[in-house]
Amino acid sequence: MSGAHQTQDDRTWIANARSRLARRRAEKPSTKAAQIRALWPDIEAALAVGQSMKTICAWLAEDAGITVGVTSLTSYISRIRRREEAKPHLERVPERSARVPLQSTAIASLPVPALIGPQSAIRNPDPLANYRASLAKRPGFNYHPATPEDEKTLF
Repeated sequence: MSGAHQTQDDRTWIANARSRLARRRAEKPSTKAAQIRALWPDIEAALAVGQSMKTICAWLAEDAGITVGVTSLTSYISRIRRREEAKPHLERVPERSARVPLQSTAIASLPVPALIGPQSAIRNPDPLANYRASLAKRPGFNYHPATPEDEKTLF
């Protein structure tokens, strides 16, 4: 159905569906991880001013009805932070329509390391650099047999 040919019933259905979805977004999430994610800006602000994890756990239990231990809260927070750190590297690429050629999309203008992330960017072109570095740091005695040139210098 085209947008120009919408009837009054279609427009009211869309408005009703949007209002129902907006009400559902305001409901409490079903998992603890989602609840902590929803309250993350407030938790992050409390941590920034020096509140302890134990205090934040007590506040979550009292004010939000979320019973979580310090270890679990720390785990949830580290997951959220890892996800936030990865976000800038994984920029959202707009969807292509059939009429837009590949060259004009945002992904075509990005450099290759931005597409694959900083972890997989090539830092050292020498594939044996790690091996050579580990050989140089090798502890203990390394026996190198004498060559004929070395025997002449011994006497």
